[in-house]
Amino acid sequence: MKRTVLAIGMLLQLAGCSQERAPATPPVNVSQEAHRTGVPLAAPARIDDSATPLPHGTTAREVTALLRKRIEAGDPQAACQLAREVEFCADAETTSQRMGMAAERIKAIEAEGAVVLNDVVQTMADLAKVRSEYCMGMPPVTPAETVNLWRQAALRGHLPSMLRYGTGRAFRHDRLLDTLDELKVYRRDGVEMTRRVAQSGNAEASLVLARAYAPRLTGPDLTPLLRQAVTPDAAQSLAYYLLAQHVLPTATSSRTTPLALQAEVRSLQLVMTPDELREGERRFDDLLLALKPLSGTDFDLMTEDERDLHQPIPGTGLCQRSGVAAAR
Repeated sequence: MKRTVLAIGMLLQLAGCSQERAPATPPVNVSQEAHRTGVPLAAPARIDDSATPLPHGTTAREVTALLRKRIEAGDPQAACQLAREVEFCADAETTSQRMGMAAERIKAIEAEGAVVLNDVVQTMADLAKVRSEYCMGMPPVTPAETVNLWRQAALRGHLPSMLRYGTGRAFRHDRLLDTLDELKVYRRDGVEMTRRVAQSGNAEASLVLARAYAPRLTGPDLTPLLRQAVTPDAAQSLAYYLLAQHVLPTATSSRTTPLALQAEVRSLQLVMTPDELREGERRFDDLLLALKPLSGTDFDLMTEDERDLHQPIPGTGLCQRSGVAAAR
């Protein structure tokens, strides 16, 4: 039985799919100057959800080639999808091999009379095999190159990519030492990217900013890199919490309930001085004046990531339907 538990535990770890390997692609030239100079992002604008569908193919290499052509033509949705393809295919071949090996070992354990969830295990192994075949033959991409792909998509104005980069979720937290140069760039402009997404009416962006600015030990620390990129500011935190409450009723994808959000707000208010409370409400009024709600900004990054874990090929919904910042 101990062997059974160990085997299933190993499978659950493998199912997470690490991101050490992925399809290699040349950098998108449009971001090179922006990466060096920190060109400010444009204000958000509407995008037609019925735009040309993102390409599908039988292999990641085929899809990547099609995406690169659209990126060269300035398509921000294609830049987002390329970053998703890279992360989806990360270490797919190795994961498939290890999953298959584990499934065979669990079959052997079952043959000895132990009770295991072999149907579930086999399904996981089969899915990993399909993903490996989709990603077959693609060379590795370093953690730094993966971060820069997301940054390139963000610099093209794609709001989900801006939020993924701005919250620090483009970085692998187990490989941060491989991305020291990229972290310096992120510290400079990651917060501003997140602010732009919040300004477009995205509830998640407002909430992560509220948590980032919150004083230590108040509110969950789910985006540690973003929290390290700002100075704790209770008034600013309250302003973004109030903004999140304001836009949450129109968000269908948010994981946070109004009750849970109210609990976080009350927890913050209890440790604020009267002056901080007044300042937070004043800043909230300023955020309301700057708010420019858009269609296509109701998305949840974590939900999309979880959905990809159970798909044989990367989904395109997030990159296809979401808003894009207009060029100046």
